[in-house]
Amino acid sequence: MSFITGTSTELIYASTHVGIAKNTFTTETALNDEATMGPQAYLPAGFWLPTSTSLGRGFHIVARGIVSSTATPTYTFSVRLAASEAATSGPIVLGTAALTTASAISNVPWTLEGDVIMEALGTTTGTSTVRGTGEFRGIGYGVAAPTASAYAVWGGAASPGTVATVAIKAQNFVTVNVACSASASQNTITLQQLLIYGLN
Repeated sequence: MSFITGTSTELIYASTHVGIAKNTFTTETALNDEATMGPQAYLPAGFWLPTSTSLGRGFHIVARGIVSSTATPTYTFSVRLAASEAATSGPIVLGTAALTTASAISNVPWTLEGDVIMEALGTTTGTSTVRGTGEFRGIGYGVAAPTASAYAVWGGAASPGTVATVAIKAQNFVTVNVACSASASQNTITLQQLLIYGLN
């Protein structure tokens, strides 16, 4: 580290528990619920200050887990900044398209990783703009295991990844969510590790 800018990367949150396997759902659900993973990660109010020094600052997230399927369902991943724990509302700062698994995979690893950077400060609550970009990597997505595949992750779940509804005056819980296209007991997904780094 050169420390040219006088800023640093710091570990804000590291999960200490493995999440419970989620199955038999189709609507968006939180993988990092407090019941199994403990206190949920959050960015405190003022993480981004209402000054120009906050431009270009943000956070890096790494989420890792395992997934299983029967047939070839799709899983759609989203990372939200939410007003409450385990929420499925709030701006999607990193999100994927619906990703189709290979047929009948079992406990194969996946990783979602990306950066969320402040680009413009809003003058009212919930009007600041961030850009989220990243990558989803998994074995058994779109191709038979053990071949690995990589997919784009974007703010708002679409390129170029800008999201203009972020609130900087309030605490923002970081929720890692997923939706599955087919409800089945064999369609299971688990979040095993969550890391969040401050880039400021």
